Amino acid sequence: MTRRNESELDLTPMIDVTFLILIFFMVTASFSMQRAIETPNPENDQASRSAVVQDFDPIRLHVDRHGSFLLMTTDWQKELVGKQELVSELAAAKRATPMTSDLRIEVESAARLQALVDAMDAATIAGFQQFQLTEIASELI
Repeated sequence: MTRRNESELDLTPMIDVTFLILIFFMVTASFSMQRAIETPNPENDQASRSAVVQDFDPIRLHVDRHGSFLLMTTDWQKELVGKQELVSELAAAKRATPMTSDLRIEVESAARLQALVDAMDAATIAGFQQFQLTEIASELI
C-alpha cells in the first residue's frame, strides 16, 4: 500500500466546479445583438454655405427625456404619449398638410434611445419618406 504525499493536492473537484460555473454563465447570459441607428456622415467638417429655401414650415416632432412627444404644425400642437397615438396623429398631420413632406424630429440629449426609435418608426409608418434628426439640449426642471 502506497501512501499519497500529503503536500499533493487533488485539483479535479476544483476544475469540475470551474467548468460548471462557466457553463452556467454561458447558458444564462443574454446574447442579444445591439443595433445602431445609421445616420449619414457629413462630407466634411465645414459649415454649409448654401441656404435651403422652403416655402413651408415642416412638421416638427419634439421627443423629450421622459419619452413623451410634442407634435407641432403651423396651426396646432399636441402632446402625445405612446407610439400608436403618435402614428395616428402623424398620419393625420401629413394628410392635413399634403404640401409638407418633411418631418423634423428634435430629440433632447437626455432622451432614451427607445423613444427616438419609436418616433422614427412612427414617422415611417405614417408615410414620411424623409425626416431630419436634430439633437437639442435637455431642459432642466
